[in-house]
Amino acid sequence: MLSFLSASLDWRGLSGRGAFAIATLTLVIVMAAQARIQALSMTGAAVALAAAAATLVFWGHARRRLRALGWSGWWMWALVVPGVSLVVAVILVIRPTRPEAAPGSYSRAGRRLIWVLVALIASRMFWAPYTIPTGSMSPTLQPGDYLLASRSFGPPSRGDVLVFRHPVTGVAFIKRVIALPGDTVQMQSGQVILNGTPVPQRTAPDWIEPYRATAMGTRPRCLVPVTEGDNCVKQAAIETLPNGASYTVLNIGPMATDESDIMDMPDGQIFVLGDNRDNSLDSRIPQSVGGVGLVPLKNVVGRVRLIVFSQEGRQSRSLRFVK
Repeated sequence: MLSFLSASLDWRGLSGRGAFAIATLTLVIVMAAQARIQALSMTGAAVALAAAAATLVFWGHARRRLRALGWSGWWMWALVVPGVSLVVAVILVIRPTRPEAAPGSYSRAGRRLIWVLVALIASRMFWAPYTIPTGSMSPTLQPGDYLLASRSFGPPSRGDVLVFRHPVTGVAFIKRVIALPGDTVQMQSGQVILNGTPVPQRTAPDWIEPYRATAMGTRPRCLVPVTEGDNCVKQAAIETLPNGASYTVLNIGPMATDESDIMDMPDGQIFVLGDNRDNSLDSRIPQSVGGVGLVPLKNVVGRVRLIVFSQEGRQSRSLRFVK
């Protein structure tokens, strides 16, 4: 095993069919596991490191295997093209080593690029991409937004937009932190009452968006009924928490979730809300009826940092920091 691993770092040497086949199979297995494991979990971090190591080993043996067949190192880049990579990999496994094959030189620039790729894969220990499927966090996060979240190393603050595992289903949710352990929180006429004090809201211009289906097939809720493609209007307000965190919230009028009893936040639990208050499944809705309820701190996996772009082509959604 040690010789197999050390050989992958020596791009001047040769690799047989068996060594390349093992490197390829290992990479496929690890990448498949990474696609199935919860991003930003401890297991996910371990798999990210394994994926980085498997990538380094694969490319090392790929370069050695190409030399063993007498092929140019440029064929390495065919291994990154979907479909073509499978054909090239099969050929590298099937064809025998040329008798006259001998160790030789390699491109240092190409090797540096592979190290950059390996470092990028390893960095997935600390960040993960997500796509927003619904409008529950509009206007901060809108359907189709492709964003990046970073691992959480400390306790959250009020106003943070967090990724967490649903306490019952384990599905990843994204909401905003409103109340922390030791706080009291209540909803009155749609306004948050935090530790006995109303969280101030300042009226903002109405929020207008097209009335159309999201990625999950849901549609926005509007002040007045509209038809497909028409403008959906919501009332907007700027809400500011005691620590100064400020953001826009939306509503469409009186709802059952606008009222609640006073809740004393227990240790290790947080209260989260969607910014689109009348279209969000959050801590106002008990887990017993399918809601999120209170979220254990241990279920928090990361904080949303950056919107990369909009997969639905929404304007001005590229490279926006989330607050």
